[in-house]
Parts: sequence; structure tokens; C-alpha cells
Amino acid sequence: MVDVAGEEERSIGRKAAGGFVWALIGFIVMQIGSFATYSIASKILGTEGIGVVGVALLIVFWIDILLSVGMGASLIFDQEKGQTERVAIAFTVNVTVGSVLAALIFFGAPFINDVVKAGDANIFRVVALLIVVKSLGQVPDAMLKRDLDFRRRARADFTRSGLRFVVSIALLKAGLGPVAMVMGVVVAEIAATTLTWFLVRFKPVLRFDRLIAAEMLRFGAAMFGAQLVGMLWLQGDYLVLISRYGANSPELGNYYTAFRLPELVLGSVYNMFSSVAFPAYSAARESGDDKLRDASLKSLKVLCLFGFPAGIGMSLIARDFITWFFGADFADAIAVLELLGVAGAFVAVGFASGDLFAAVGKPRLGLYFGLVFVPILMGGFIAVVDRGIVAIAIVHVAVIIPYSAFRIEVANRLLGTTWKQSLAALRPAAAASVGILALALPVRLSLDAGFVSLLAIMFAGLLGAIAGLAVGDRAMLDEVRAGADKAIAKIR
Repeated sequence: MVDVAGEEERSIGRKAAGGFVWALIGFIVMQIGSFATYSIASKILGTEGIGVVGVALLIVFWIDILLSVGMGASLIFDQEKGQTERVAIAFTVNVTVGSVLAALIFFGAPFINDVVKAGDANIFRVVALLIVVKSLGQVPDAMLKRDLDFRRRARADFTRSGLRFVVSIALLKAGLGPVAMVMGVVVAEIAATTLTWFLVRFKPVLRFDRLIAAEMLRFGAAMFGAQLVGMLWLQGDYLVLISRYGANSPELGNYYTAFRLPELVLGSVYNMFSSVAFPAYSAARESGDDKLRDASLKSLKVLCLFGFPAGIGMSLIARDFITWFFGADFADAIAVLELLGVAGAFVAVGFASGDLFAAVGKPRLGLYFGLVFVPILMGGFIAVVDRGIVAIAIVHVAVIIPYSAFRIEVANRLLGTTWKQSLAALRPAAAASVGILALALPVRLSLDAGFVSLLAIMFAGLLGAIAGLAVGDRAMLDEVRAGADKAIAKIR
């Protein structure tokens, strides 16, 4: 007798695993391209000009959230196949919202420019065009996520990353200034959206049904609210700094630069995990409570095993990385990066459970978390902003640690896991982090800043992580080694 349920579960597992790999590849390519573009731009524009770029891209990040209004998340949760009526309704809502937002940004460009002190209102007119393009691509992209088709989705990421780099750098060298970065994003997004439409054979249909739209929005609104509040968590420091110092200030330029490495290393993996976890959990939510508990603990273990050592490692190499990669003009970013590395390590705890809550039909939990902690975080930023960018980074660390403990407690209560199980899941991350500090910190303190010191710290940190796992969690070290052997075997 054929085990249909078991075969379907294994199929979902294979799709999720494959999706994880391709999502990782796509995010890595995107982040490397973004980082390379930013690195060259920082040398051309300096600390003041790069701050203006940061403001423009900050607006783009917010627009991504405002455009979705949760419709893409609803499509993923529903798990329908093909281009259904709900797809057409979601597309109609997104395009409508995008058109309204684009008009507001375009005609309000002078006002926005005066508020953020960017020095060029045309930047925001280009952002308005970008909003229109993004509104056309969000639903087809959600269809690829829904179907766990991250292999084809990666093609759009490759296109987006490559064109953004080529166009942005060409326009920067032509002397267009900060607006060149936004124009590069627009050209890349047009190409990526066109490719996404082709990949899903998308046929744009404008259709609206009030009852269906309301039903989709009831689920999507909670996701949208959580994402909106989450953006305040992730970007609230920028907003406070912009209001205090202005877009073209060295303070904002240094702070934005300090975030580039955490975004490249941690942001890639965390966001990749989120993009795969939600549709995978949604597809497998009928498998039973035990599997959800196991998935939650496994996610906590794996993400923190990556995030904690990576965050600690970035703190240790901050001095050498900033000095060697960006130059002495960005020296004020060093202390900020050291603190953000620690904060970024704890962010793994939140990512391990967030998508699981939404997949089991409780997306409001993410919103509630934000409504409790974001005011605390923003209040801290406002209270210390006059003390400088290092004080802002300290607030991140002070808030993220208790927030992480709170997330674990809520996950335990919801899923029936215990603190003993959660701490056991965190043990490999703690062991590796202690090993890194034991071997790499003395190297950092004994060598002068430079490329040689950077390599030495990284090598010592790698040895420290292995040694820490060997002493603190040998089973996990064996598991990592077995996974590496399998990956090497597949390559061969």
C-alpha cells in the first residue's frame, strides 16, 4: 500500500530543502551585488553622499511593506495552485496601492526632500517610478514563493543584482551623484519583474471582489501590521538619525555603513530562512503538533548556530574590516559595527519562530511583539540620539536581549516546548561563540589594524568555533561535519 501522506510530506521536505538552498544562493548574490555597489559608491560619494543614498533606499524598503498590504502572504497561506481569482484580486489591490503611493511620492518629492535634507528632490521622483514597477512584480513573486519554486526565483535575483551593480556604477562614474544608485535599482527591478512574469507565465488581470479581498486582507492585515511594526524595529534608528542630523550628515553615513556587513552576512541568511520557512510551514501545517515543535527547536538551533558565531565574529573584525574596506573616513563606524554584531546575533531567535506563528494561523503574535517592544526601542533611540551613533547601537543591544528571551517564552507556551529544550537548542551556538572569543579575541587585541589582522582573526575564530563545539556539543559538530561531507560529495 502506497503511503500517500508520507510521500507528500517527503515531497514537501525536498521542496523546502531545495528552496532553502536556492533562496540562499539568491540572497547571497543579491547581497554581494548590493554590498559591492555600496562599497564603490561610498568611495565616490563619501560619508555625506552615501547617507543620502541610505535615505532613498530606506524609503524603498518601506514601500515594499506598504505595497504588499499582506496580499502576497495570504496567497502563500491559501496554497492554491496556478493563477486563480485570488491572484487577480491581489494583483489589482497591489497595483492600486502602488499607483496611489507613487503619485504621493512624485508630487510630494520637494516636501520629502526638505524634510530629510537630501539636497535633490529628483531622487524621490525616481523612487516613485520604482514603486510602480515593484507593485507589478509582488504578486508573481509571491506565486513563486507559494510553490516553493526558489530555483526559478533565483534567476530574477541574479538579474536584479547584476544590473543594479552595472547601471549604478556606470551612472555614478558619469557624475550623476546619489540619484544614480536609485536609477540603478529601477533598471534592475524592471528587468527582474519582466523575468518573473515570464517565469510564472503571468497574465495581468484586473479584478476586484469585495468579499474575497476582505477575506484575504483579514489574514494579510496581521502579517502587514507585523511587517510594518517590524520595519520600525529595523529602520527606526535611521528615522531618528535622519530627523536629528539630516540625510547628508557624516553621522548617518557612518551608521549606514556599519550596517552593510551585518546586512550582507546575517540579513542574507535570516531573510532567506524566512522566505522559505513560511511557505514550507504553511504547506506542512497539517502534519501534527509534534512536527511543529521539532521544526521550531531545529530552527532555533540552526539559525542561532549560524547567527551567534557570525555576529560575534563581525564584532571582532569590525576594526580591520572598516579600516581596510572603506577607509579612515569611516572610522566612526567601527564601534557601531562592533555593537551591531552582538545585536544581530540575537536577531536569530526572533527569525526562528516568527514565520511559524503565521503558518499556524496566529500572525498577530508578530504584531503584538512589535507593539510591545518597538515603542521601547524607539524611545531609547530618541533618548540617546544626542549622544551619537554609538549610543544608538547600544540601545539595540540593550533591547534585543530581553526581547529574545520573551520570544522564546511565547514560543514555548504556544507550541508546548520548554525552556530546557530551548536552552538545549541554544547550546551549540553558545559553545561555538565561547570558542571564538577564546581564540580570536586575543588575536584582535594583539595585532594592529589591517588586512593581515582581519585574516588572522577570521582563522582563529574558525578554529575557536570548531574547538568550542568539540568541547560543548560534540554531537552537533559531528552533524555539521556529516552535512559538509554530503555537500562535498554532491559537488563531486
